[in-house]
Amino acid sequence: MKSRIGILFLFILMVLGCSSPSKKLKTTFSESNNEGMIVGTVCIENKTYNGYTFVYTDAIPAIADYANFSDSFTYKNSPGDFKEKGKTYYLFSIVKPQGNYKFAKIKISDNTRQEQSQFEIPLNMNFSIEKGKTTYYGQLTVNTQEKKYTIENKLDRDKIWFGQKAPQIQF
Repeated sequence: MKSRIGILFLFILMVLGCSSPSKKLKTTFSESNNEGMIVGTVCIENKTYNGYTFVYTDAIPAIADYANFSDSFTYKNSPGDFKEKGKTYYLFSIVKPQGNYKFAKIKISDNTRQEQSQFEIPLNMNFSIEKGKTTYYGQLTVNTQEKKYTIENKLDRDKIWFGQKAPQIQF
């Protein structure tokens, strides 16, 4: 009897602990709070690190380039939402009040080896959030070896992927 309870407990722990990244997606916003949403995908090429934090800030000029406000989303030790041609893809959604924002940097870390490492890729990629609307950002592709990034429109594919993982998000 105790072994069955132990196995059940381990099973529940694995299910809860191994939830997919898309479960972290924000799927609603409050129009009465002046909010909107931006959605897109992140593709990590040459995925050799175990932590990727995407920092975004308001786009209001600030002293010494320090943001007046910042937030982030992180992918750690995750297989991603989708894999295609050897690349890992993550869905993301950002819910904020209407305004202008920008991706400021990507913090990349590796804590799996004896030595911990972390580096940053600076970004300056603007986006706007409109009250009561869900806007498509695109696919942000990050090459960690070359420390480069690009943005491209993958709207048709991403609509299918969001439909599979978060059908309540319409854009």
